[in-house]
Amino acid sequence: MKFDSILEYQRVDLELIALENEATSSKELAGLYSAKKNLDNATATIGKLSSEAGELIANHQKIQDKLSALKAKLDEFDGIIEGVEDLSEADYYLKQIEALASEIASLEKEASKDMSRIDGVNNEYKKTWEAGIKASEGYKQAKIAYEQYMASMQPKVLEIKAKLDTLRKDVPDEIFNYYKSHRDPKKMPVFVEYDANKNICGRCRMEVPGDTAGKLRAGEGAECPNCRRILYMPQ
Repeated sequence: MKFDSILEYQRVDLELIALENEATSSKELAGLYSAKKNLDNATATIGKLSSEAGELIANHQKIQDKLSALKAKLDEFDGIIEGVEDLSEADYYLKQIEALASEIASLEKEASKDMSRIDGVNNEYKKTWEAGIKASEGYKQAKIAYEQYMASMQPKVLEIKAKLDTLRKDVPDEIFNYYKSHRDPKKMPVFVEYDANKNICGRCRMEVPGDTAGKLRAGEGAECPNCRRILYMPQ
């Protein structure tokens, strides 16, 4: 079996894979990922702060409503003790007033704490918003840099793909389909030389069984039982 056509196709295709790997490991793509992460973090933080601020404001309003109700109730006791002659009754009213005053003080403390946190959230929000603007600009610049980098590679990519289209015409469908099934997950190279001297696969370096070696020496292709590459006898 002649492997010249698929081997040439594979050789050129490996050039394309090398370019793809170069793009994947490029500083431009790394910069784009980093800028996107910064932008996502800023956006997520702004969302959390907005949610927290909404909860704090809602809780603060509930506290204010409770305070208004308690203070109105406290006002009802205004002057009531002066007209009470019974000591036990007066003591009862005093305890009621003290309980209301204690609850009011506790709510006012909670309200003050909420207001302090609202101020803190507001300051954090402003800082994060500014950081978000910078992150957004950084992402735009990183995206432009990556797109320019990819554009600079495009002529070479198109040239290689044109060669592959031409070479594809000489590759039998059965061989090409097998090649593609390995190429898509980048299990490359698909076709590798058989080392007849050592009787091993040129890829995984494992020993080849006797029946497989027999096919290879007869000029046929055979699958390595270990790494599943197609072995061929070099000319």
